[in-house]
Amino acid sequence: MTRLAWAQIHRYAHAGRVAAGAVTGFLGEAFGAVAAVKVAAAEDDVAARLRLLNETRRRAMLRARVFSELLSSVSDTSVALGIGVTILLAGRAMAAHTFIVGDFALFVYYLWFTTDLPSILAAFIGDYKQQQVSIERLVELVRPEPAGALVEHHPLDARAASPDLPLPERRDGDRLRQLDARGLAYHYHGTDNGIAGISLSLARGSFTVVTGRVGAGKTTLLRALLGLLPPDEGTVRWNGEPIGDAAAFFRPPRAAYTAQAPRLFSETLRDNILMGLPENEVDLEGAIRLGVLEDDVARLERGLDTLVGPRGVRLSGGQAQRAAAARMYVRAPELLVCDDLSSALDVETEHTLWERLFAQRRDGMTLLAVSHRRAAARRPRRGAQRRPHRGPGRAGPPAGHLRRDASPLGRRPRRRLGLTPGAPHPHP
Repeated sequence: MTRLAWAQIHRYAHAGRVAAGAVTGFLGEAFGAVAAVKVAAAEDDVAARLRLLNETRRRAMLRARVFSELLSSVSDTSVALGIGVTILLAGRAMAAHTFIVGDFALFVYYLWFTTDLPSILAAFIGDYKQQQVSIERLVELVRPEPAGALVEHHPLDARAASPDLPLPERRDGDRLRQLDARGLAYHYHGTDNGIAGISLSLARGSFTVVTGRVGAGKTTLLRALLGLLPPDEGTVRWNGEPIGDAAAFFRPPRAAYTAQAPRLFSETLRDNILMGLPENEVDLEGAIRLGVLEDDVARLERGLDTLVGPRGVRLSGGQAQRAAAARMYVRAPELLVCDDLSSALDVETEHTLWERLFAQRRDGMTLLAVSHRRAAARRPRRGAQRRPHRGPGRAGPPAGHLRRDASPLGRRPRRRLGLTPGAPHPHP
């Protein structure tokens, strides 16, 4: 009976896990965007959305629970009926003197094996199908690794100190001379929103800013370029060589990325910057200076050994951004990619950050940044402006078009990559 109900058990369990995932995912996004919710006065809307997701989860879990309890009840009832019939037959046999007391004692002893054991096995089979849903979700997370990676044995000594990570080995091919992207495109599943026809070239030591209105696809462009979103089409080349798995390739020492909403861990500021790298083999002080974090570190009660709290809650938004930037700088990558790095900074700190970062170009550092702030936009020297794809028949020109402006500082012309939004974008 349980075997026949496998498909239904799997379906209800999957629906419950998906609904629970939607609730936890929404809570994570809500806590990560507290400032935006307050600015937009959207507390009631967020609470209403959470109630809706919780109601969906409640119904899905209730269906799964009711079906599981019904199946268990049917199994237990069948066992009870079988015991009753067996005892009736045994009573008739004892009355006919063909079933003695010793036989009855042996029957009672074996009764558990013939009744409760099948019931337990039936419950285990039902639980196994529910576990299958969780395992399938874990397999999705570890791809492209095989499913066996989930149960591989690795020695673990919880009492030993965490070993330092070795510095990424630098090879001749890791040195950036030219990064080229041609015809890059990505569309969000089930929509026409995304980017299309993006082509750009970054030479060593260049400083390129992607600018545009909210929803224009700036973040989508960076994530598609780095392989964090799977491009629908297009090629990316490093020094003329095509890149296969961009997500695995764009790692230190080749590249480092700071996202729009950086993630910090409930550890010390030092550990959040180093992330396991040996401190004596990296320029931690230089990374802190590049991140304009030295004054903040001096004011913290325990300096670099200050615990930042879950997701860096003990730091201000600007401090969290600069800590994540220092984490990127300490790896000394060939290519720096940052998304709205200075959005939470005051004018003076922002100006200092870009001044110091711009000075690093003399050492060959290449920077690709998303920003709409004037302090960043006045610095770049190359780029292009184009319109990303927003639906059928709305693609921009194949290679974009260049926009040259006179430098506000009276220097040589600069070029910027500007994205212009079409329809509202669900993932700015």
